[in-house]
Formats: sequence, structure tokens, C-alpha cells
Amino acid sequence: MPTPPRPETILVVDDEDDIRAVVRQMLAKEGYLVLDAVDPNEALRLAGQQPVDLLLTDVVMPLMRGTELAQRLLAVAPSAKVLLMSAYKVAEIAASGHPFLAKPFTPEVLLARVRQVLRDGPSPFARRPPRPQ
Repeated sequence: MPTPPRPETILVVDDEDDIRAVVRQMLAKEGYLVLDAVDPNEALRLAGQQPVDLLLTDVVMPLMRGTELAQRLLAVAPSAKVLLMSAYKVAEIAASGHPFLAKPFTPEVLLARVRQVLRDGPSPFARRPPRPQ
């Protein structure tokens, strides 16, 4: 009998415990394997331990911006997809070329956006983030 496919793994990174908990619950209920990290360093450690299909990260965090985290994660896991989220309009979001989810969001909007990014990936017309040096 063939092995069932592994659930898609989503790494949720946000410095707010409540946001991580709610997002984790919404995504797990839909069958995703959800890892969560309180900061970018923990996120990079987790991503080094197991494959990540989608990085769902806040943009404005202490220690490191979400856009920088995305660059670093893609350097070690180039097949991962990225979805940025923020309650603020930040110029670097558009410049990053990554899809964006505005906070606050409803469960329906979150799930639709996650499915879309996992299915479609970034637009072929999106600017590629610069490669880390």
C-alpha cells in the first residue's frame, strides 16, 4: 500500500503569541502541519530540521524583518513559498515580490490566501528577492 502524502508544512512566525496560536489553530484544523516560531532565529532553526512548504511570517518583528527572514529561509529551502503578513503598510513588502496578507484577517481570507500561495506560488512577474551575499 502506498504511503499517504505528507501534509503540507507551514511555518508561522510572529512575535505575538495570540496571533501564532489563532493562525496555528485555523491551519491545523484544515489538515496542515503547522510549526510556529516566536522569532526569526527559531524559525530558521526549525526550517533546518524539516522541510517547510510555506513560510507565513509577520514583517515587523524584533531581531529581524520578515522580508530578511524570507531571504534567509529561501537560501536554505529554495522550494519554500512565502506569504508575508502585517498590520502596517511597509514599503519593503511590495519591493520583496512576495504575496501579502493584511492583518487583521478572517479565517476564510487566511485559508484562501494560503491555498492560493501553495497552489500557485509567486507570480512569474513578481520581482525576485535579491540573493543573500
